[in-house]
Amino acid sequence: MGMQSLKTSVINNVQNNLNTKFIKKLLRFISVKPVINLYGQSFKSIADRYLNIYSIRYLNEVYSENYPVAYGSLFLPYELINGLGLKPFLPEVIGGFTAGLGVSGKTIKTASNKWYSSDLCTFHRSATGASEMDLFPKPSFIFSSNLACDAACKSFQSFSRKYGIEKNYYLIDVPYENDKESLHYLSKQLENIFYDVSEKLYKKPDIENLKKAINYSNEFRKFAIEANNIRKQLFDYPQYFNGLNFILPFFGLCGTKETAKLYKIMRDELKEKLLKQDKNKKMKKVLWMHLKPYYRNEIFNILENNNCRVVFEETSNIFWEELNPEKPFESLAGKMLSNPLRGSGENRINAMRNLADSYDVDGVIMFSHWGCRQSNGLSRIIKDSFNRQGIPVLILDGDCVDINNCPAGQIKTRVEGFAEILNSV
Repeated sequence: MGMQSLKTSVINNVQNNLNTKFIKKLLRFISVKPVINLYGQSFKSIADRYLNIYSIRYLNEVYSENYPVAYGSLFLPYELINGLGLKPFLPEVIGGFTAGLGVSGKTIKTASNKWYSSDLCTFHRSATGASEMDLFPKPSFIFSSNLACDAACKSFQSFSRKYGIEKNYYLIDVPYENDKESLHYLSKQLENIFYDVSEKLYKKPDIENLKKAINYSNEFRKFAIEANNIRKQLFDYPQYFNGLNFILPFFGLCGTKETAKLYKIMRDELKEKLLKQDKNKKMKKVLWMHLKPYYRNEIFNILENNNCRVVFEETSNIFWEELNPEKPFESLAGKMLSNPLRGSGENRINAMRNLADSYDVDGVIMFSHWGCRQSNGLSRIIKDSFNRQGIPVLILDGDCVDINNCPAGQIKTRVEGFAEILNSV
């Protein structure tokens, strides 16, 4: 079986066998060394190859029932969860996987049949539908925060009710301001969670394991910063590379040695590309805001064919300072408070303007994902702010998960029109 036929076979089998038993069987099969090595060859980038092999093996562990599983929303301090010895599972990220596997239509329909409103974020609707279809591993703990996404608070609470673990659901309240009082308030929440979960796991609180996770996180941060700095000089990326594919390790697997290794591989690969790139190759540089459609689409091919390339993404931004393993809870609280999506919209605008300057971009694309009120509500202000800098902005309305909310013809017309504007300058 060839590489492409293997991927097609996997997708077809998932679509025709939507149940946990089959998913477990499939993950065990793909995780076998000869099969996963064949699967890995289908990725042109070395970092992409490592990411996909690591993700499959990780999901195989999560579904194996050999480890306590913790559901978590996107912007949590996952060093804490990994330091507790839990296996993080990110329903929002898996919501993106459902789109890539072509099953989001079924999961979203299931959510609708359970009376989840059609104006909600489809990451959450698809994840909720998958949970209702019993496609997810059963969690022992559930964590969410009010950082950036109020839908997470509601959907994760519904997960806790479904699995009957309301007492093991932790909602982290992230303050609006970033000051000493906020830091103390948030760090105490994280500390209390650490000790409470340790007690429920019937084990002694292992601060040393938490410190280990923080050290791995610092390694990842170091390599990611170095990779990001190389990208400031780089035009000729590895084929099909962009940081929007790395959401799972960047957030959920932060604090593991595998993620540190992944970003070292990325740094080394980009460094090699930098040495070999054609310095006469001039392309229009684009900053990407928010996420992307995770089903098959032509957006990046359209940009490429029109002499434009995404040189950086909002989700690849290292916005936090190096963590102090001797002050784990305070450091992790500081990381959450440093997130540009916390507090005033000016925080996000200032962070994006700094990135636009750092990467010397010609334009900005903000993918306006259906149902993401926090992001979409700021879109016009973001556009006006960049326009005052003389930087064109495309607010691209669409849906990251539901292909029916993202008409290909309209997207093509708008992206090509934007590329024409960039190339005319």
